[in-house]
Amino acid sequence: MLFSLLRPFIRMALTLLVLSWFVPTVSVASWFTLGLASLVLTLLYMLAKPILNLIFLPVNLITLGLFSVVINVGFLWLVMYLVPGFLIQSTAVFGVELNWFFSLVLVSFLISLVNGFIKIII
Repeated sequence: MLFSLLRPFIRMALTLLVLSWFVPTVSVASWFTLGLASLVLTLLYMLAKPILNLIFLPVNLITLGLFSVVINVGFLWLVMYLVPGFLIQSTAVFGVELNWFFSLVLVSFLISLVNGFIKIII
């Protein structure tokens, strides 16, 4: 029972750890910051995301689900605002400089990808 409640937190912590190691734009100041950022992001995904998906269901249907990316970017921005020491900087992909929003979109995609792989493993 307890492990099933901790499983999403552990997956998110491992995901943020892997991203902070391999993606130079994601930086975490300390282990405490990593734990706090993963806790806040897990709570946002578990509690606020279903409510926001329900509220923005018409917009999500019109955009064929692409508005959920904006919700995920908002969550990442909120975690960066609430957790000092967790930072996502702007990045360049294939020589093209991305602004801050598109960097958050890229990191949101990578979080989903790495979290899916970790979900298969754990």
